[in-house]
Amino acid sequence: MMPGDTQPTRPLHGVLHVIHGHGGGTEHHARALIDASRNRYRHHLAIAIGDRWRIEAHQDDGSVRTFDFVRGAAESWTAFIGGLCASFGIDVIHLHNITGSRDGIVEALAALDIPYGYTIHDFNFACPTILFLGVDGMYCGAQTDPSFCAHCLAAQPPFAEIDIVAWRTRHRALLARTAFLLAPSRYTGETLAKYYPERPFDVVPHGAPGVWAMRPEGDDDDARTSAPARSMTLALPADDIPTIAVLGAVGPDKGARRLERLADLVRATGTRVRFVLIGYMDVQHGPWQSDDAVLTVHGRYDPRALRSLFAHYRVSLVAYPSAGPETFSFTLSEAWAAKRPVFVPPFGALAERLAGTGAGWVWTDDEWRDEAKMLRRMVAALAPENAPALAAASECAGRIPQATLADMARRTLAHYDAAIASRARSAAVPPLEWARVRDAEQHA
Repeated sequence: MMPGDTQPTRPLHGVLHVIHGHGGGTEHHARALIDASRNRYRHHLAIAIGDRWRIEAHQDDGSVRTFDFVRGAAESWTAFIGGLCASFGIDVIHLHNITGSRDGIVEALAALDIPYGYTIHDFNFACPTILFLGVDGMYCGAQTDPSFCAHCLAAQPPFAEIDIVAWRTRHRALLARTAFLLAPSRYTGETLAKYYPERPFDVVPHGAPGVWAMRPEGDDDDARTSAPARSMTLALPADDIPTIAVLGAVGPDKGARRLERLADLVRATGTRVRFVLIGYMDVQHGPWQSDDAVLTVHGRYDPRALRSLFAHYRVSLVAYPSAGPETFSFTLSEAWAAKRPVFVPPFGALAERLAGTGAGWVWTDDEWRDEAKMLRRMVAALAPENAPALAAASECAGRIPQATLADMARRTLAHYDAAIASRARSAAVPPLEWARVRDAEQHA
């Protein structure tokens, strides 16, 4: 651009977001951050899976250029990642999840002079099970004793060969060099600090995507999403049996097996309640419904349609029968924005976020560990005599202020700015060959 030209220019600084290839809340957060701050930084998203890295170069207009790279057999991780950063003009790296290329990322970042930081989306740096799941598949309480953890991992075949001391030592070295460490909740930061107390963290809540449902009833968003929601739903019997919803992509850690057992308990006891999973299960991506309509799986959903979906399925409250702790929970933001109270476990970010709001209830530890007691507590909350308390909790849910994308972006970018300002430059790794970058670009 020539001097005096008033046309807008691209941001000077580039950031590389590193994620795994499993989607979910981690990828959702990274993309939301990109969308909220593309006018301040040039954003690049690396989906890292072993030696294969897909790089998305996000443009000012929202379009994306995609490149597929494969690390060479004799190419060091430092040359590969450093070359990618040099080729795309990366000034800071934001790690969201490194499980796809853990060893390579640790090796490269120990040698490169590019500042980097980490957002704690789960606890894989402290525990290979990710969410502190014991032999029984349930939350262990975040045990820190290496001998206890070694015994626990040895009893779980996928993790039996892992040396937990070496595991934590490797991640301690990675965290020691971070320019910033971000946690979406205080519980998340304080829990990781039990294992790495020397590294301070900053709590930056994930922004609700526009907090869409906080807008007045009947606005354009509601009108646009109500018809599609109705056309894609499954029918429930025309009766007065209340429905409890579970939201999101639900695997064993989020309570998939527990949800199935809750449905079985309803059948065995004749309890007047139904469950609907607005989302999908590891074994059932939906749509699907049991013959008795006790359990319905809606399938993937647009969060903007959630109010309509709740109304269609007659959802009175939302439950989180998780086996392990949440670090934030986008679906909690969605449930509250759609004015539904919740039941949550007595730990993790869910309990932290609920505390003092009046927008739901926390199971006791005894109730959380026993599905029969869990069910009785929810059914009691739905009893006619407790209707005023349920209505009050719903009103509280709709009034809860939530962090916006702009708030999240502003606070995160302040860490990028500080990291770049304090960078001590040394000899740079050369960029990848131009022809290699050219050939890596994917065209529709």
